[in-house]
Amino acid sequence: MTDRTIPTQYWVTKGATVTNGGREYVILNLADVNLVLARDVETGNQVLLKMGDIGPPTIVGEKTAVKTVEPELLNATEFDWSIAQSRRQWIEPLLLSRYQRSNAIYKEIAAEAKVSKATVYRWVTAYRTTGTLSSLLPMYRNRGGKAKSRIVPAVEAIIAKTLEEFHDTDQHKSIAATIKEVRRLCSNAELPLPAVNTVRARLEQTNGPERTLLRYGAAVAHAKHQPIKGVIPDADWPLSIVQIDHTLLPVMIVDDKHRKSINRAWITLAIDVFSRSCLGMYLSLEAPSSMSAGMCISHAILPKDEWLRRRGIVSVDWSMWGVMGILHMDNAREFRGDMLKSACRVYDIDIHLRPVKKPRYGAHIERLMGTVTEGLKTLKGATFSGPDELYEYDAEGNACMTMEEIEKWLVLFFARYHLEDHGGIGMPPLEKWRQGLLGTKDKPGRGLPARRTDEELLKINFTPFIERTIQAYGVLIDHVHYYHDVLRAWMGVMDPEFPKHKRMFKFHRDPRDISQLYFYDELSKRYVTIPYRDSSLPPVSIWELLKAQGLAEKRGHSKENEKAVFAIINEQRALEEEAAGKTKVARREAQRRTEQEKTRAEKKKTMPNVSTPAKSVTPPPAVRGYNPDDVQALDDE
Repeated sequence: MTDRTIPTQYWVTKGATVTNGGREYVILNLADVNLVLARDVETGNQVLLKMGDIGPPTIVGEKTAVKTVEPELLNATEFDWSIAQSRRQWIEPLLLSRYQRSNAIYKEIAAEAKVSKATVYRWVTAYRTTGTLSSLLPMYRNRGGKAKSRIVPAVEAIIAKTLEEFHDTDQHKSIAATIKEVRRLCSNAELPLPAVNTVRARLEQTNGPERTLLRYGAAVAHAKHQPIKGVIPDADWPLSIVQIDHTLLPVMIVDDKHRKSINRAWITLAIDVFSRSCLGMYLSLEAPSSMSAGMCISHAILPKDEWLRRRGIVSVDWSMWGVMGILHMDNAREFRGDMLKSACRVYDIDIHLRPVKKPRYGAHIERLMGTVTEGLKTLKGATFSGPDELYEYDAEGNACMTMEEIEKWLVLFFARYHLEDHGGIGMPPLEKWRQGLLGTKDKPGRGLPARRTDEELLKINFTPFIERTIQAYGVLIDHVHYYHDVLRAWMGVMDPEFPKHKRMFKFHRDPRDISQLYFYDELSKRYVTIPYRDSSLPPVSIWELLKAQGLAEKRGHSKENEKAVFAIINEQRALEEEAAGKTKVARREAQRRTEQEKTRAEKKKTMPNVSTPAKSVTPPPAVRGYNPDDVQALDDE
């Protein structure tokens, strides 16, 4: 295999080469936002291809399967990310198709950024190839591998702590005083003193509304950083601003087996502010979480043709997809977690949290959820909004639709919604989306968004993660052991910056099924699944595990006793299965497990590269402090 980077995104434009069903085509024209007219390279025949069915061109000398390659981001500091963001702002005019990318613009940007023109070309190439902000991090080089961080993490930590507890207070400490305090703390800790300009640079790069709020109060922060007067600015193109939120559906659903009432379902929706189109959704029996938000965002970004086919929906086109520029969310806890911040930063999505108690900032998503709610009230099993509407209607007794059926109903509902006139824009959302992308005679369009080729990686990035060290027994999370032979290479590896401490690794995990973790192996350059160490344990959700651990402690067992905890889970499942025909609680728990089984089955189809176990790779001794003598054999437990 040749040593080259496989693009993680590509553009569907006139003249581009794409693949479909193993054949190559050249795009002749865009027939619509979801259709292209293309010519078969081999036969010369012209055909119409659906956008969701086409893939990137085959790269000569490469395997046809796209690798899910992700750079190691754990060592990137906040300052590194701020530099990447600055570079992204420099090259903005060179990325937009409506700007003419002349040699003079490259020279002008290079002069303002104080770099060479070749460096600007490299920034543009790196970003257009991957579409990720991480490609512009200063810690990566096209040649020579990874460079050292500018200063050691311990000094970075002191700077961050000093800014938070010393500078960002209402005492208005000066920059000079803050620099002096940073250097004093570093001296006390026997660490190298950072340069004055280094601390000043951190202050300049991180200066924003949060710092103004802490130092001068809400009024000054609003006046300086939020000149919004009741409307959302800059929604001039599709995907420029997307809003996301959750709501509890006003209809009771039934389980698959007994078709009896179990509960109401939660839905997470994403709306494009420019066109009012619904970009994505996620339906679940669980309360809103970071996982719900991540699933909805990844659904919004990716084309939905194959997703619809897997659900037996072939008569509907859901043409809206693409990476958004700004993501508007409220201040709920699930929207403020590390996972969303990390994933959105990688894909260059700017997160804007809506101000508390100011609903006008989320009016578009609120209206969409209200429209969905009103539509569902026509179904049997609707719960309505209060006794005045409900009267003597038996919602549970009339419930008749399963989760799958509600999901299909929602897809058809949005298909109709996209074709009907919207009062806020004066036309159907689909037409507004089409005009924004393809343009009109009076205004050019933004063009089709770039297609992501790293679908598995994107889904993993929007899955919650936990950081752990790798021990001789593997990994321990929530008192459950995980192991795969691929971890042997990283057992006992010390942190390169803190030699006395073991290195922390990131493990992604789907809370609905914690039977496996997703681990990025730097040797094989891919994500691999790490299963339970004890393969006899059944797949469970995190909620089922925590419930069983609590019951185990009540019975006098330690929650660290895997065998006892999982025995309780099996016992509970047997009791719930027996009682499922009689009680709603038992049916609800049984249906949750059914939904989890469906999730596992779908992942095997949609994430084949990750689902295939990776072979172990023995690294050379020079890899990140690895020493073969340090690796211990596993206990024969």
